Amino acid sequence: MKRLTFMLTALLCLNGAAFAAIDWESKGMQMVGEIVANPSAFFYDFQQDLEGTTPLPPGKSFSVQTGLFPTLIPMGYTNLSGKYRLHAEGRLAPGVPQVDLIGGYWDMIWAKMAAKQSDTVDSAKFNGYYVGAIVSASVSPRIRTFWGYKHSALAANLKFNEGKEPELLGTKVNSFESGFKDDFLIAGIETPKGINKFWSMQLNYGVRTQTFSTKLSWYGKFFELGLNIYPEGVLVVHPVWNFHVNF
Repeated sequence: MKRLTFMLTALLCLNGAAFAAIDWESKGMQMVGEIVANPSAFFYDFQQDLEGTTPLPPGKSFSVQTGLFPTLIPMGYTNLSGKYRLHAEGRLAPGVPQVDLIGGYWDMIWAKMAAKQSDTVDSAKFNGYYVGAIVSASVSPRIRTFWGYKHSALAANLKFNEGKEPELLGTKVNSFESGFKDDFLIAGIETPKGINKFWSMQLNYGVRTQTFSTKLSWYGKFFELGLNIYPEGVLVVHPVWNFHVNF
């Protein structure tokens, strides 16, 4: 498992030459140690980067999205997300908020490629999904608040070649299964900055892990740029770039 984990994270944890003020080699080894200790939580942070958890723009009925950076490049998460407006704000009755359903799926292609190059690992699968709902309501012509819930899950499955199985306490391990699941409460605020341009800030709380994360985003007609902040993650700040189309 350690060998596969090192191959999957090599693009992010480089032990380059040390610079004057920072010992990059020691920092890199520390990060690798944290990843090996809890690989599911590390890879799950990148899943959150591709998740679409902001409401659909007013007048739009559904949306498709794919995460470009750091999810597709360099992490290799082939992914697709969607949003569907269940009903628009005020349509059923005055004051009734907009309700959107959200969800998505991803599969890491690097895991399969790493398994093919390994003499020990027969197959490797890293994938995940999320589902949830977002409720949004306008508090002024230029401010909209939103709340929501999402359930997210990540699965990691390794199968070892016959005769190459690692031993744990004297017992051969034929396969390995791990994962990460959590339920999140979401609260955020959104404000328009032009035609089809929005700023938003949101706070996510993981009910099971009792952890917080923050997302700051700017999104236009096709692209979303943002910063995801995971205070307890190996990489605390994730720059994010996603592509979406709203209909």
